[in-house]
Amino acid sequence: MLSGDIQNNKLHLIGKLTASLIHEIRNPLSVIKLNLDLVKMEDDISEYVLESVNDSLSATNRIEYMVDSLLSFSRVVSHGKENLSLNLISENAIELLVVKASKYGVKITTEFDENIGQIYADKNKLLQILLNLVTNAIESCDENSCGKIVIRTTASEENGNKKIHWIVKDNGIGISKEDNDKIFEDFYTSKENGTGLGLSVCKMLVKEQDAEIEFESEAGVGTTFTITFDTNRMRELYETENFNNR
Repeated sequence: MLSGDIQNNKLHLIGKLTASLIHEIRNPLSVIKLNLDLVKMEDDISEYVLESVNDSLSATNRIEYMVDSLLSFSRVVSHGKENLSLNLISENAIELLVVKASKYGVKITTEFDENIGQIYADKNKLLQILLNLVTNAIESCDENSCGKIVIRTTASEENGNKKIHWIVKDNGIGISKEDNDKIFEDFYTSKENGTGLGLSVCKMLVKEQDAEIEFESEAGVGTTFTITFDTNRMRELYETENFNNR
């Protein structure tokens, strides 16, 4: 079996498992939350009990967050590759995350090259990739500091081969050197409420677009993620797929 088929089967399996888990977890979780809210409504509840109830509600909220995160990744639906504007997809991702950025006190600025041309990719999967990376950038910023994120598109050329780059740079907490080799591993996370699937799935989806992802980071300074699209490779895929569809 080809490596791409194995990765697709892994993603499909994650989707099936999460759908089953969500069904089994959400119903009892809702009952627990409802009963905890009812306890809080009691007039003669002691401060000690109230503190315990609030801790329990916080824990159930964390579980709910993780379940919702898994669900979002399981909903990545493919509609096939097409010619797309990377700048436009980036703007769509920013619009979806503007409220979250505001909540964290993060300012997002863009530096788009209007002459980079189009890329050949799956729109939904590409949007999922960008949403995940920008979300990570937002959450890496300290809510008590002035978080800044720059999203850039640019192009380069080497030996006549043009490459298109999408870059997101933040001034957040950064990634320690010892964690550099782990961040793309399944279920690895440094977040208290994280699932450890974000960057793992992200890397998988980037590979499906025949692109590459890399990062640079310094703890306490910030992180930069870069996705690179090879225009020669995209042209070959476009010509092959359109020839096969004749």
